[in-house]
Amino acid sequence: MKKHVFNKSLMAVSLLLMTASASAQSASSGYFVEGFSQRYQLNPAFSPDRPLFLAIPGVSNIQMEATSTVGLSNFLFESTSKPGMLTTFMSPDVDTRQFLDKLPDVTQFNVGLNMDILSLGIGGENGFTSFNIKLKNREQISMPKELFSFMKASFANGNYLIEDININTTSYLETSLTHAHRINDNLNIGVGLKFLVGVAYADINIDEIDARLGDEEWLVRTNATIKAAVPGVEYTLTEDDGTLDGAEYSFKSPLGSYGFAVDLGAEYDFKDLVKGLKVSASITDLGFINWDNMNTFATDNDEYVRFHGFDNYDTSGDDDKTMDNLGDDFKEMTKVYPSGTAGKENVALNATFRLGAEYVIPYVEWISVGELFTYRGGLISYKESRTSLTLSPCRWFDLSGNVGFTSVGTSMGMLLNVHPRGINFFFAVDHLKADFNPQYVPLRDFGLNFSLGLNLAFGQKRY
Repeated sequence: MKKHVFNKSLMAVSLLLMTASASAQSASSGYFVEGFSQRYQLNPAFSPDRPLFLAIPGVSNIQMEATSTVGLSNFLFESTSKPGMLTTFMSPDVDTRQFLDKLPDVTQFNVGLNMDILSLGIGGENGFTSFNIKLKNREQISMPKELFSFMKASFANGNYLIEDININTTSYLETSLTHAHRINDNLNIGVGLKFLVGVAYADINIDEIDARLGDEEWLVRTNATIKAAVPGVEYTLTEDDGTLDGAEYSFKSPLGSYGFAVDLGAEYDFKDLVKGLKVSASITDLGFINWDNMNTFATDNDEYVRFHGFDNYDTSGDDDKTMDNLGDDFKEMTKVYPSGTAGKENVALNATFRLGAEYVIPYVEWISVGELFTYRGGLISYKESRTSLTLSPCRWFDLSGNVGFTSVGTSMGMLLNVHPRGINFFFAVDHLKADFNPQYVPLRDFGLNFSLGLNLAFGQKRY
């Protein structure tokens, strides 16, 4: 039995996550590339071009993504009292207006991971069946600018109202069976059935923080709920007031959260009307997980907590305790109590809808153009319109370039796909916008999304 005490605040967790990167969607740059073996994960009506493929565990398909509206430069500044040294935004050296003017109205951060553990596909002339086991993870954070203004206020008198702070994380294992079938020369359809095993889930919602700042102390009332489902976890409470204090982990506890999802897709070839024109659509991850051991905690919405402010920060030097102090301060300010008994609860997945159209250039059939619209739900919904140009000069090589107009900004993308008999190697970048420091931490708002994989592929081409 191991004990883990929650010493980090919601804010500390959020800032620390900004040094990570991960993803949950397959490469959109490969949607129109027929030789791309993993594109059936984007639309189950698609299928690989060879009758047999086998994933190489650990390297067959890894997708990583991170997007943020802020970076390290939003929170680190040059110290005026100690020239040549950096200090955090909590330092009195940093002017409040200078700090806040660099922040967006809402700070958003999105990370995750999508990694195939095992994939196997077998097909014939009119159908293809794929079996897949993968790990998925996604974390989403949303914080208003008013939260940071409140933190910088120190003992300035006045009232503050901070609304809509959200943090969500979901991790699960997915086992899927997908079948694509050719109905006739024009129509392909596909369906994927998924069995899900939940690994961890947490959802933190702070609807509002009402703070009344006085000369000697702050009175803070918080309206918040926390839901968490982690196998084998028992939460501990403080002896004096029964608020959430920590958790005890038992790794011997089996996974008990299960769920189901479906993927649906179709592709229609309009060659009888316009030669070279194909239209396709899909919806993926349409389902839910029934989380076991779902614990709920909530604040007393009528309770004002006496809080002595954000102070005593060593904000420069190698022994900077800012993150630890922020954790302690937020723990003092926000008290949550158990709300009901642990049980089961259904939570829907973030489904993704795609609509695509591709046109093969007449008399130059190794060149095609495509337009793909993508929408994904969730705490931070995502919208994208991506225009692609695909070159397939020979039967075993594809190169696709594209530009995407997304809800997190404009992005350039590409996919390199090499697929002679025996192997299929691909590398794709859907979004690349980053300015790193020497430690590879993003300095400003950024977007990273890349995929790579190596699979075995055998047999004569099916088309």
